[in-house]
Amino acid sequence: MRWISRYLELQDGLSDWVGKSVSWMCLVMIAIMVYEVSARYLLNSPTSWAHESTTMLYGAFCILAGAYTHRSHGHVRSEVIYNLFPVRGKAFLDVLTGLLGLLVFGTFLVISYGFAADSWAMREMSSKSTWAPPVYPFKAVLPLAIALIMLQSLAHLVRDLLVLFGLKSHAAVVQ
Repeated sequence: MRWISRYLELQDGLSDWVGKSVSWMCLVMIAIMVYEVSARYLLNSPTSWAHESTTMLYGAFCILAGAYTHRSHGHVRSEVIYNLFPVRGKAFLDVLTGLLGLLVFGTFLVISYGFAADSWAMREMSSKSTWAPPVYPFKAVLPLAIALIMLQSLAHLVRDLLVLFGLKSHAAVVQ
């Protein structure tokens, strides 16, 4: 049981670290947009790269923040019927949805890995602007982020199984 607690602690720590690290991307995006607005309106010299770079950074930010959001139960969920169940009933429903979620994320992982591998193989460049930056590093973020969400989903599943089988109380496993 000690190793399970250690695993959950490590997984939660990883999700926290990634989420807090990725949050700094907001400052980079803000700095780029401040530069773009200043260059466009004060210097009458708009950039060809600012919009596309912030779009790619924002996409990476959103998907990488998924594991942190999942760890802190920040995703939207409907609890009208769910709240009618006792703690172990909720754990049972969470196990079912957790297993389904892992199956769906596993499918997404396989698909996104192929998507990213193809992009890396052709050294794909953006066709959205004259700047034409490489997009393959950003496409590689997708399978990485899905894997991180899957790891956090697995940690939630372990917690739910502990509650379902009466090995821990709900209060002891919710972080």
